Amino acid sequence: MENGGAAVPGGIRSLLWKVKIPEDLSNTVFVGDVLVVTHGDQIEGREADTGRLLWSFGVSDSNGYSPPEERIGVTGDYVVAAIPRDGKDKTDEEAPRGDGLLTFNGRTGALLWTLGSGFHGSDTPMPPLVTYLGVGEGNVLIHLPAIGVVRALDVADGRRRWDSPLPSGCLGQTGGADRWVVAMLISCGRETRLRVLSASTGRWLWEQEVFPLGDPLVMVADGVVGLESDNALNVYDADGRQLYEHVAEHACPCSLVATATGVLVVGQDDYRNSLLTAIVDRRSGRVIESEDESVSFMAVQALDGRIYATRRLGELQSSIVVTVDPVTGEQTPVVAFPAPVSLLGMSRYALLFASVSTSSLAAYTTVPPSADPGATARGGVGRERWRDACALIPASTLRAEFPEAHYTPVARPGPPELALDTPVGCDLVPGDARHPVITIDIRWAGTDKDETEDVLQDLMARFDEKKPIPLGHGAQMYTNSAVRDVAILRAGDTVVRMDGAGGHEVTVRLARQVVRGLRATR
Repeated sequence: MENGGAAVPGGIRSLLWKVKIPEDLSNTVFVGDVLVVTHGDQIEGREADTGRLLWSFGVSDSNGYSPPEERIGVTGDYVVAAIPRDGKDKTDEEAPRGDGLLTFNGRTGALLWTLGSGFHGSDTPMPPLVTYLGVGEGNVLIHLPAIGVVRALDVADGRRRWDSPLPSGCLGQTGGADRWVVAMLISCGRETRLRVLSASTGRWLWEQEVFPLGDPLVMVADGVVGLESDNALNVYDADGRQLYEHVAEHACPCSLVATATGVLVVGQDDYRNSLLTAIVDRRSGRVIESEDESVSFMAVQALDGRIYATRRLGELQSSIVVTVDPVTGEQTPVVAFPAPVSLLGMSRYALLFASVSTSSLAAYTTVPPSADPGATARGGVGRERWRDACALIPASTLRAEFPEAHYTPVARPGPPELALDTPVGCDLVPGDARHPVITIDIRWAGTDKDETEDVLQDLMARFDEKKPIPLGHGAQMYTNSAVRDVAILRAGDTVVRMDGAGGHEVTVRLARQVVRGLRATR
């Protein structure tokens, strides 16, 4: 994301506003202090810090366009929505595929211009096929395969700024662009080349023969060019220097973000069934690769010269957003959430998140944390709210339930970011194989009822029994008919998962003891 200025500083989350997400939400982007949201047939602008609706319009009213999907670009106050065309109409089901372009002022919602693509008309010739590549500084960058040209259009009025013809006999396959470069994968007879141009002038910068397999994809970020194919990812700097290469026996769907100093590559390597993370120093070329879960990022983005990443907080339900040093890989916590969320965007006005479990779109700001080193990761909740998981079921209760067993508690500490001195998980291990191993995990301890509900709903996503079992003192327990000794407990603003007691009745009795343990340690 290019717009928005300095990011919200790290700290404790503070809700600005929250709205329900339409099921067909497709894009969000900040244009200064305005948040542009596209969902279904609608595009709307909202105040970033209040959520108040400023303007909206229906996309289908603009020359028959279908809803935007996946690709949206911002340059200055202008927004470009690239709308894939399926290429079918009533007269020719084999009409070419292409992208329609819809441009508007992101602050006011005023429509600027549109460009159709790939449709036959009964009285007019077929307009040129358009492939959207990206946006630069005031430019919309497209590929016109019918005439073999990469073209820049003025985002304000759609007028042509420059053309760059592809080499004679070469056909464009796929490409991407940002404010620095345009990268096109082209086929020239039996050769495949990666061709890179200046986004501001269309001037040729460099070209290299490449050997992609399958269905290749070109990615561009801050002048860095990535070429992903079936089993490889190659990353090049703006001058053509190769920064990174990853080759696997199977596909590695990868993504990258970049700043002026470094590149972060993340991807899932199916062969090793683990997340790949690579930090690349653009100046020295040094590469740091890791498969450590602490750098298994779910989402990454660059803003204002910083790289932001979202990941799970250990085994908890929590999500944490961190900044990642683009040279060393060092992480600094920014803000944490009790349940999994999707970071959609950041600006100096708001942090924008989507919650899948509650189907909500929420904007936050942050307040400075206390001197407590784990305050940010715990969302400002004090250490005392996180109980000792091994103390929730005392030895006397286990002896009453399993007289012939001798149980030993095995503590599991929480993620280091929480800075806790008590375990958040505990395995109660019997001295023989005839009795069950019981596990207790505190999944969240907070002070906000709505956030606790988010955690509960996420944990219960696959449960088929939604009716709670009362445990007294306002606490509730949820079970699953398929596995009756797995229980989710909610006691106040604390959520606990318990597993392995061996029977439903025993699970209910132990759950009541957990509730008593939570109350006794307050």
